[in-house]
Amino acid sequence: MVNAFSFACSACGKCCNSPPAMTLAELFRHRDRFIGCIAIGRIPRKRVGERVRVGQHERVLDEADIAAFDTLADTLLQRAGDTFSITAQGYDYPSLARCPALEDDGRCAIHSHGKPLTCEVVPLDPLVPDTLQHLVLAARNQSAVYFGAECIREGEREGAALMVAQGRVVDAHAKDALIRRRLALEKEREVWGQAVFEALRKELFDSPAALARIPAGGFLTISIVPALLTVASVSGRCRRLCADYIDSQLALIDRCIAQALVRRRLEDRPVTLELRGFANAYRHAKAALAESTVMASDGGHSPAPGAVEAYLSGAVL
Repeated sequence: MVNAFSFACSACGKCCNSPPAMTLAELFRHRDRFIGCIAIGRIPRKRVGERVRVGQHERVLDEADIAAFDTLADTLLQRAGDTFSITAQGYDYPSLARCPALEDDGRCAIHSHGKPLTCEVVPLDPLVPDTLQHLVLAARNQSAVYFGAECIREGEREGAALMVAQGRVVDAHAKDALIRRRLALEKEREVWGQAVFEALRKELFDSPAALARIPAGGFLTISIVPALLTVASVSGRCRRLCADYIDSQLALIDRCIAQALVRRRLEDRPVTLELRGFANAYRHAKAALAESTVMASDGGHSPAPGAVEAYLSGAVL
């Protein structure tokens, strides 16, 4: 079967080697477990005729492929010359090499209690068209992260779900997870992503020197405060929800830094400095919220207050 891959998760925890991308609503729900941040990545634009090769799998991108990429970019990403992803993200010390929700036995502590949508999508990529997901699986099958897991197998395999075949996502659960993650990313863009992008445009996205801070194939992480101030401006209840979130985050950052000081790892020092910067940004934001100095949002471009309140409180996920 051409370009077909099967997948069977053994819960080995190999792919749970860092905090996941999350929605703001998911971060609010798990505020005592995940430190939140904003992750900014640069997405290379694809061109007609571009050759994408992973091992023996190769695709020369045609106009339909580019149109599919553009459709995803128009609804999920931001454009300012280049294309950028702006997502909420869990944050922790990379030296730990584990998700904060990963238990000592390799199981997910929140698997049945609000596991992030991005984890349900694994090992697919919501920013890649369905017709090219076989290349995503081929690449991950060869990556060091998945080495030895044998959860991704080429072709049909007994005891594993056929995930992609003939340019289609054929597994019903995987297809549903992709749809829901893309809808969540679209919602994030509506609730706070577009506003944060515009707020950072001059300082970051219109500055070649600033853009150089975004590592190739990686992300620039910044405080999540710009997202909080955006949603806090919607209503008094949103402001109170953000203030409560900040209190939980300050306590969590204190615990994480205290644990890092006990570990005494040299590579942890830059992360500790960044976390202290996050904490300082939180304190300034909390003061602004207490003084009600957050600017009111533009009602013509923001979601209805009730919808944002429900989103942050977990009524809408």
